[in-house]
Amino acid sequence: MQHSFWHQRWQEQRIGFHLDTINPYLSEYWPKLGIAKKSRVFVPLCGKSHDLHFFHEQGLRVLGNELSTLAVQDFYTERQLNASKTIISSENNISEQPELSLWESDEVDILCGDFFALKKDYLTDISAVYDRAALVALPTEMREKYVQKMLEILPEKVSMLLLTLDYDETEKQGPPFSVPEEEVHRLYGADFSIELLAMKDVVADDRSPRSQNMSYFNERVFLLQR
Repeated sequence: MQHSFWHQRWQEQRIGFHLDTINPYLSEYWPKLGIAKKSRVFVPLCGKSHDLHFFHEQGLRVLGNELSTLAVQDFYTERQLNASKTIISSENNISEQPELSLWESDEVDILCGDFFALKKDYLTDISAVYDRAALVALPTEMREKYVQKMLEILPEKVSMLLLTLDYDETEKQGPPFSVPEEEVHRLYGADFSIELLAMKDVVADDRSPRSQNMSYFNERVFLLQR
């Protein structure tokens, strides 16, 4: 998907994917990872999620990644945090490839820019990954590229809490996209052990308006360990 799609969504505030509270699956299942305090957690495509603050409250250090500068600015403004900005790379001079910058605060750091521009050096101290919004944000043809990039930049020993959706894509078009359980195993199975922690078929009344008339809408929570 083009960068302009996501920039436009943030500019027009069409951000139905943004939750006003901490994701309930995160607070329930994060302890399963057994991550020690002061460890560093990576959150790809983090937006301005409240989940970032959850990790800080757990005594963890947080590194997010987000394409939209507007989302990053909103996060720090809404949490009333002072953040410094350092340009890491501006070698991408095509409009679709914005500069990569590091925003740092006492609570959360965010790498602002294209996920695919990240380098292994930026994530050397990562102990865990929380993917609620990244894999499901990408169409089929980009998901394999995304996972290969994750494998390239993550340390050898890392755990991941992965949240996915599963629905009939003939009834609705993403994003967020449907990622069935078998695809999770196909993408990550060669490099991670995979455990399904939870599966819920969300009842119509608890779905977003776009999903209420669909025949099924499953949410899954996976624990991946490398």
